[in-house]
Amino acid sequence: MGRTATACKVGPLAVAKKLGAGRTLAIAGSRLTGRRLPNDPMLSPKQSFIIGLAALAALITAVYWPVRTFDFVRWDDDINFTQNPLITAPWSWELAGQLAGAGQALRFKPVYWLACRALHGAAGFNPAAWHFAGLLLHVTAALLFSLVLRQILDRGRPPGPRVMVTALLAAGIWALHPLRAETVGWVTASPYALTAVFLLGAFACYLQAPGAGRQAGRWLAAAWLLAVLGYGTYPAGATFGLWLMAVDCWLGPRARTDAPTWAAPGRVQWWLKHVLFLLPAVAAVGITVWTRYQTPGIFTAAPDIAAIGLPTRVVVALANLGVLAWRLVWPVNLTPNLPPLNLGLGTTLLAVLVAAGAAAFALLWAWRQRHRESGVALVLLGCAALALPCLGLTERPNWPVDRYSHLAHLVLIGGAAALTLRLQGRWLGAAALAAVLAVVGSGQASRRQLMIWQDSESLFTHMEQHPGFGDNPRQKGHVYILWARTEATAGRLSKAAELFNRAQETYVTAIRLALQRQDYPEALALCSHLEHHFGLTSTMRREKGAWLLQLGRRAEAMVELRQAESGLPDDRRLQTLQAEAATRPPAPTGPRHER
Repeated sequence: MGRTATACKVGPLAVAKKLGAGRTLAIAGSRLTGRRLPNDPMLSPKQSFIIGLAALAALITAVYWPVRTFDFVRWDDDINFTQNPLITAPWSWELAGQLAGAGQALRFKPVYWLACRALHGAAGFNPAAWHFAGLLLHVTAALLFSLVLRQILDRGRPPGPRVMVTALLAAGIWALHPLRAETVGWVTASPYALTAVFLLGAFACYLQAPGAGRQAGRWLAAAWLLAVLGYGTYPAGATFGLWLMAVDCWLGPRARTDAPTWAAPGRVQWWLKHVLFLLPAVAAVGITVWTRYQTPGIFTAAPDIAAIGLPTRVVVALANLGVLAWRLVWPVNLTPNLPPLNLGLGTTLLAVLVAAGAAAFALLWAWRQRHRESGVALVLLGCAALALPCLGLTERPNWPVDRYSHLAHLVLIGGAAALTLRLQGRWLGAAALAAVLAVVGSGQASRRQLMIWQDSESLFTHMEQHPGFGDNPRQKGHVYILWARTEATAGRLSKAAELFNRAQETYVTAIRLALQRQDYPEALALCSHLEHHFGLTSTMRREKGAWLLQLGRRAEAMVELRQAESGLPDDRRLQTLQAEAATRPPAPTGPRHER
């Protein structure tokens, strides 16, 4: 009896030391294949999984541990945190109303603001605390993903070590993928991690409900509450209800004799259940979209449907979906600063059409095969459902940035994990080796990508070196201005002056190129940035008046020309333009759209 009790207390590290590294690896291999070696000190499946979760958490923490020394960056961290009155103002009913709005960041996220207020109350604006909180959220999301994935993969098959190892490796690949570096290293991107925690928790509860008997209602209520908290954290998870509908239709058997009526697709109770999950999401999206078009504060107006066109938006959304999937296997040139797409004839348009065509074909095939290949339908259509808020349907055409893949990649990686469970023999060994290499390679790539977020100088240096940095002169000039202000705050005035000069030169050069194309709206848009940051000379105001005249905006042109008079009292071109403005009839009134 005493000998048995002593053996039970031997931990895995002691076993490894006693047996040696080779023996330990042999035991791990035997667990994966289901074959037990002689004298194998087997742990229970629950104990083994807990050890695996602890190892996963330690690995993720080790890769992202440098964030403890990171600072806030002058790339929305100041707007969202250090200069945000929603976090620092004393509590009041007026503040509560502002928290429930979406004006601060054009996103509905009252739950996130409350969490930020709590963190600020505990740690102030200590950047180490904020970055550690983000890391903790990411580790929690990865562990929840592993738990949920194991719960799904166990359905319809006897539980075993293969499922456990597959779930842990899949969670490691997701958590250590270089696309996750932005959500861990950038405090502004932390709402994605908190949203993932809430929605993964909601999904875990949702999966427990159908077979929970009398406790089913409590599991379903917990899932609904966590989903609502996710919607209130960030609207990127607003289509979680659509994902649940796909799960009900294509995950596991279509019909079960012991399933409650609300778990059977097509029943009235089933529809009512999903309406309860969709209504709060619709409210969150509605507040976000309404605020986005009201253009408060420093943000620019979102273009309406007529300015871009619904067909173009749909094509770009499909292309973004294809790019999200492609970046899972080809994560190169990652950056938070991507220029708007130029959809004129050229390589960009070709890339958009190819990506959109591939995504459309995959979705159509999944729909047609939804009864025969229910797992594939769930992965492809479910991924599209979760990615829908991040496909740019209400914004200017753009490629998706790194953080937009946060939720969609959960589904793709989970589907790949399920596929590996069908493999046998050599294919299984090859898949296991590929998964281990993917975890190791992803960890190294994530560490490199993470370091661009350690401070503002590192971030702006990375942006400047990106191949697409010069494609958007407005954003390029904005980056130089923020960089210059950072250098000025640090007392490096000569570097700040150099960066301010780069920004001014960027705007002036872009205006000249726009005028060569006779693109007067673009010239005016660039001129507004130049005026906001540097002011305009009298000569520049004169030319701005000329561009306005070209567009038939006589009243605005006359204002600019009058302001130019003090600096150009005897300028003949100015006098000619003023005479032209006085005699030209006013342009017809109506809606006007600018870029």
